[in-house]
Amino acid sequence: MVIGANAPYITHRGVASTVSDGARAEAAFWAGFLRNRNVDAGTAGDGAVAVAGGYALCVTGTLLDYAIGAGSARAVRPDDLDVVEAFYAARRLPSRFELSAATLERDGALFRERGYGDDGLELAAFAGTLDVLPPEGLVSVRTTTDRRAWTDLLIRGLADQSIEAGLLRRTAALNAAAAHVLVIASLDGSDIGVGAAGIAGDAAVLYSGAVLPAFRGRGAQRAMFAARLYAAAGRGAARAFTKGVAGGATARCAARFGFTGLGTLRRLRRPPE
Repeated sequence: MVIGANAPYITHRGVASTVSDGARAEAAFWAGFLRNRNVDAGTAGDGAVAVAGGYALCVTGTLLDYAIGAGSARAVRPDDLDVVEAFYAARRLPSRFELSAATLERDGALFRERGYGDDGLELAAFAGTLDVLPPEGLVSVRTTTDRRAWTDLLIRGLADQSIEAGLLRRTAALNAAAAHVLVIASLDGSDIGVGAAGIAGDAAVLYSGAVLPAFRGRGAQRAMFAARLYAAAGRGAARAFTKGVAGGATARCAARFGFTGLGTLRRLRRPPE
């Protein structure tokens, strides 16, 4: 387990944010989607349970099967872990958390005592405001309500990643269903990339940015980043959060748009008993 420094408290163009703010916004966005989702035989195992400022989340058969934002409102307690572990055990899944460096520094001993280990993923979190103009340039971006076309294009954009095909398709469909904003980027008449954003209160959460491998490095990610910020502002959001692998496309776009790095996030896992 890597123990990091406390996440900074940063004011960016008048908006004060920490990594915990971003995690709470992301957790609230997904929990809100799950609360308002129709329940049927295929979704009966899905759910969200509140935990110390965040939520343990699960959508069966997708990559959304871990807790986000836990420890962002207060220290994580043993009874919090009891609840989360029971939540995932009932779904025959390991208990997993995505935690900020500050939470790990404060609560890491409790997680170690409970048998949690590093799940092998570290992400960088970013925050910024939405004072941007619509994107301009060779890459055009449009919003869409065609979730199937968006999902298919996301799958093609992630085809070079080592994700099992069925798992990828179900997760992509989930990401499309939950979004408040879906965008598609085009170049020379061909659709080449997608992105999504969800709204929680006054915060926009940017996620699922992907470009077809043959068209990467041509400005599509940057154009979709701007388009999502512009669309989210039109829906009343005042600030935005995103996360991604350090040095990756999301991190580079965040830097170009003046977003501030808030700190790191790591995932921990406890095998099922």
